[in-house]
Amino acid sequence: MDRAVIEPEHVGAELERRYPEASCELHARDPWELLVAAILSARASDVQVNKVMAVLTEHFAGPEAIAAIDHRDLQPVLRHVTLYRQKARAIVEAARAIVRLHHGVVPASMADLAALPGVGRKTAAVVLGNAFGIPAIAADTHVQRIVYRLGWTASEHPRHAETALADRFAPHRWVRLCHQLIRLGRDSCKRLNPKCASCPFAPACPKQGVGASR
Repeated sequence: MDRAVIEPEHVGAELERRYPEASCELHARDPWELLVAAILSARASDVQVNKVMAVLTEHFAGPEAIAAIDHRDLQPVLRHVTLYRQKARAIVEAARAIVRLHHGVVPASMADLAALPGVGRKTAAVVLGNAFGIPAIAADTHVQRIVYRLGWTASEHPRHAETALADRFAPHRWVRLCHQLIRLGRDSCKRLNPKCASCPFAPACPKQGVGASR
């Protein structure tokens, strides 16, 4: 196999073999809870977010309840996640926008979700794909890094990663594919000192941007 070109068919098949059970690890019962969990997940582990969400949902049910409080009242509940003050403000502002603009219902479009305070394309894609079953590419840092190292993009910019995956995979694969790439990023294709020896794509991967590896 040409080291300069790694085929998406090979990547997709190997990810299916390696991570057949990969799915969203954020616990949520509805689109609103998943939106909040996705906002909290920035620079925080899914495990920690799930713990915080369990407490949050005991105190506040739905966007209407959150919209009615001051963001500072939410801070004690979120204090165990990073950037909890900023996230508290974003969640309250997003709740108010949903109540004001969407009658308390989380919208099911990329444009409407990404327009909410504190919500970017990645967070919107998480909600679309996992709460609504709408094909979307959640290009988190793992996805950006792997797509770049495979030589499919010229940079680690999230929109470049989105485009690269959309061009190479059918829409019905997008959501699951991102979960599988995230697992690969956690297991092998780490930001620092990637474990290339344990990566199934190492023989063909261009390893673009990789310095030292194990």
